[in-house]
Amino acid sequence: AIAALPGVEVLLHRPADIVEKVADGEIEIGVSGLDLVEELRGDREDLLVIHDDLGYGRCELVVAVPEAWIDVRSWRDLADLAAELHASGRTLRIATKYAALIRRFCQSHGINSFRIIDSQGATEAAPGLGYADIIADITETGTTLRDNQLKIVGGPILKSQACIIASRRVLRQSPEAMATIETILEMVEARRRARAVVQITANIAGTSVADVGQRIVARPEFAGAQGPTIAPVWPRENGVDGIYMVTMVIPQEQVLATVRHLRALGGDAIAVMPAHYYFTAQSETFARIVQELA
Repeated sequence: AIAALPGVEVLLHRPADIVEKVADGEIEIGVSGLDLVEELRGDREDLLVIHDDLGYGRCELVVAVPEAWIDVRSWRDLADLAAELHASGRTLRIATKYAALIRRFCQSHGINSFRIIDSQGATEAAPGLGYADIIADITETGTTLRDNQLKIVGGPILKSQACIIASRRVLRQSPEAMATIETILEMVEARRRARAVVQITANIAGTSVADVGQRIVARPEFAGAQGPTIAPVWPRENGVDGIYMVTMVIPQEQVLATVRHLRALGGDAIAVMPAHYYFTAQSETFARIVQELA
C-alpha cells in the first residue's frame, strides 16, 4: 500500500507479466520497460503509455554482430549479408527475445531472409556457441557485448526506460483509476522537474522593491523562471533599513553564475536550497491523457 494513495495496492510482477496484465485489464496501472511494452503491445490498442520516461532503467535495443565481421558496419551491410547467405542456401539467424520488434525492424530495413532464434537469457553468448549468427538485445553500456567479442551495428533500434502504462478501457470506465493516475503523474512530474532546479535567496540593499527588481531583471538570464519574488526584510533592533530578500527558482547549472550576479548587486546572505517538488500550472501529461481518452 502507498500512504499517499488510499485504496491503492502495490503488486510485484515480472516486467513482461505487468504489460500483459495491464493490456488484459487485470490491473489498472503498471510500471515496466518501454522495450517490453513495444514488444508485447501487438494490436492491442487499449494499452496506453501514460508516462514514457520515469528517469531510470535506461537501455537501448541494438543489433550486434561478431567483431570478426569487419565488412559489416551498417544495417545496409547486414541486409547485403542476409541476401548473400540466402543465395548460398543459408538464412541469417538472429538470437533475441524481442521477436516482434526485430521482425518489424528487419522488414523495414530490407533484411528479408532471416530466422528468429528465441533467446530468453545470455543472448550475447549465442554467436559464440554457434546457434545464432547475430543478436538483438538491450544494452546499457555495451560492456557485455564487447566481453563476448560483439560489436553494435547501426544505431539503437529503440531507446527504452521505465514507463507507466494503463488500459484505455479501464481508465474510461473508472473515475477512481483516473484520479489515481492524476495524482501519480502530478508527483512524478513535479519530482523530476525539481531535480533540474534550486531555490536561491539573497538579501540586497535598495531604495524600493522596484529598484531591486529592475536591477535583477537587467540580466534576465539570472532572474529566475518567472522573475524574482522580492519582499522587505524587517530590520532587527538597530538594524539597517532598505534591505530586501530576493527569492528565485533557477536551473541547477546556473547556481554559481546567479550567485555572482547577486553579489555584483550587493547581495549577501545568499542561500541555495534544493527543490523537492516543482509544480507548474497543470500536469501536461495528464492533460494529454484526458484529451486522448475524450
